[in-house]
Amino acid sequence: MSQPAPHPPSARLPGLARLAALTAVVALAVVALGGVVRATDNGLACPTWPGCFSGGDFVPRADVGVWLEHSHRLLAGVLGLLIAGALLWALLRHRDRRPIVWALAAAAAAVLVQAALGAAVVLFQLRAELVTAHLGMGMAVVALLVVVALEAAQGPAPAAARDRRLLRTSLAVAALTYVQILVGGHVTGVGAGLVYADSPFLGVATFAPIARESQLFNVAHRVLAVALVVAIGVLVSRTLRSGATGWLARLAHVASGLVVLQVLLGVANLWSGLSPLSVIPHLAVASWLWAVLVAHAALAARRVPAGSVTRDRDRGAPARELAGSER
Repeated sequence: MSQPAPHPPSARLPGLARLAALTAVVALAVVALGGVVRATDNGLACPTWPGCFSGGDFVPRADVGVWLEHSHRLLAGVLGLLIAGALLWALLRHRDRRPIVWALAAAAAAVLVQAALGAAVVLFQLRAELVTAHLGMGMAVVALLVVVALEAAQGPAPAAARDRRLLRTSLAVAALTYVQILVGGHVTGVGAGLVYADSPFLGVATFAPIARESQLFNVAHRVLAVALVVAIGVLVSRTLRSGATGWLARLAHVASGLVVLQVLLGVANLWSGLSPLSVIPHLAVASWLWAVLVAHAALAARRVPAGSVTRDRDRGAPARELAGSER
């Protein structure tokens, strides 16, 4: 029995792109629901893993806190199945698109590590380092799925000169955002959110020393927030000065709006004494900002600088005509 002809490597894969985008949305929902669990102090509502109680109960008693935690696990399971399905699809029909296959394989491995870390978080009673690693792995899964969705939707990047300056800036801002998310997660893990609630200048005005881990991470989180606002401002400026249009420019503007919203939510956390009404959106918006910046970097990696006349070897089209990924 003859096998189906391989998909042309230059073609777009709208079906796989839609599945990857859906899976990325589910990954963001898992992150947000995890934030709900932590903000409502239900991280140990199901004290065992994978079942909810010592009997391995997968349908626990009717309790809001228990079902918040259990729903987080169930949705993470759905995420794992979606990633497995996307990987199988890519292996069976598009294995010639190696970047997609490898990114999905990495996402599958990452979601398994994420599940193991989730188990460790419960079994080790919400140890801060494990909570931070769990959050970081979740963001890695989001990033891989965003890259797959864009790669499948746009087709392979043209073999042409890249706008390396814009790409370096975009990658640097995304990396800074990832570090800030990890630091923010650790702030929550060590209970440092209100360390300087009554000191807007972090004790600097009184020259108070930083003597505890909670103080160090609280200060680092605030300093990184300022750095991130500045960095995204630079990214917007560089994106516009590069002549980028379409989604590349739009994503830069979306990132600027999200970082302002994120700062306001951080202030609301202090004013409200870490109310779930501000803590939950604070984490959710952080994950959205991360996804937007990953998408910006992925599109920047495909962008051909204006005026380039380099030709793609396979398609024989001017490079500037192949920069459609930003439109």
